[in-house]
Amino acid sequence: FVDHLYAALEQQGIQTYKDDETLPRGESIRPALLKAIQESRIAVVVFSENYADSSWCLDVLAHIIECVDTRGQIVIPIFYYVEPSDVRKLKRKYEEAFSKHETEKKENVESWRKALEKAGSISGWTINGTINCHEAKCIKEIVGTISSRLPTLSTNVNKDLIGIETRLQDLKSKLKMESGGVRIIGIWGVGGGGKTTLASAVYAEISHRFEGHCLLQNIREESNKHGLEKLQEKFLSLVLKADVKVGSEIEGRS
Repeated sequence: FVDHLYAALEQQGIQTYKDDETLPRGESIRPALLKAIQESRIAVVVFSENYADSSWCLDVLAHIIECVDTRGQIVIPIFYYVEPSDVRKLKRKYEEAFSKHETEKKENVESWRKALEKAGSISGWTINGTINCHEAKCIKEIVGTISSRLPTLSTNVNKDLIGIETRLQDLKSKLKMESGGVRIIGIWGVGGGGKTTLASAVYAEISHRFEGHCLLQNIREESNKHGLEKLQEKFLSLVLKADVKVGSEIEGRS
């Protein structure tokens, strides 16, 4: 599940850190992971049935919750075939795990307990195999939620241009983003009037909401210099997130 979620986040263009190293019980958290947690805007915690068995996982969680308290980090919990109340109140497998920790890691138990209680109280996703929570569907929703909570792409022009915000909101309303389907918007005006600037500003604000997106500029000049095939290759490569080669305009269109 974590591999599929990681791949979906990367495909969306979200820089994601996933630690694949398993440390023996008792070894401390490595500086690289601490740094990655501290520099992240969002932490996704996947609680599995045996999560609490690992002192390593509990140490990581405690550090994440510390970042929530000190840096305002966002935590998205995913309860994978485990109930949130089991995590929050240390029931079933979590209770069994803490019984062992009480004897082996007594000095850390209280901080782990508080971290689980806090994380288990945060609204997240519960995946348990029922018809309403298929893993692929949940992953899509999780990636969408993360995308919406990350800052949008920034442009150098948006904030300093007089009147840009009003025009930006007007154009976004014409796109009718929530209606579904396909919409084409044409912006017409004299040269130097800010058409490309406006289009670029809208792209910067909404592109993260799409699985595939691309901004093509200077089409007339680029096609005259290099032909439409190069523009087709650029467009397809960015949208499909793959290296696409086009042999002809006809092939590119198809």
